[in-house]
Amino acid sequence: MSENTEFQMPTPAPELERLNFLLGEWILAGSTVESPMGPATPITGWESYEWMEGGFFLIHRWESSFEVAGMKVVDAGHEFFDYDAATGRYRTHFFNSLGPYDHEASKYHGGFDGDALVVTGPARITRGPNADGTVTVDSDVPVGEGVWAPFMVCTLTRNP
Repeated sequence: MSENTEFQMPTPAPELERLNFLLGEWILAGSTVESPMGPATPITGWESYEWMEGGFFLIHRWESSFEVAGMKVVDAGHEFFDYDAATGRYRTHFFNSLGPYDHEASKYHGGFDGDALVVTGPARITRGPNADGTVTVDSDVPVGEGVWAPFMVCTLTRNP
């Protein structure tokens, strides 16, 4: 090893900047969709997104509540977004109040479809910016091999 080698600070992938539309604190409002599990029910809550020091990870925190089959469900958690240059995909790992961490089932991966970030894991989640400054969040669940059905449709509005 050369004595002239200087430490070089790593830099975040420039692709991470595409996630900036999510930054901030949000009020979440929406609903589940009617399904065999029950009728459509309102969803309320909050979400926040901020960069971890260094800029390599976007931290997503949330808490929401809704009903499924007549039971109130509270979903709270943390999610970490990053970018894998080797695969050209965005990745997330999440930890929430609905169950223990599972190495395979607690992560998502995907990319952008136009301006919308689409990530797939136990569900398919699409987050897209709107012209009015809100963000639409659609969550679909698998109902067969490569077949998805809508589960939740929400809007994020900046918390003043």
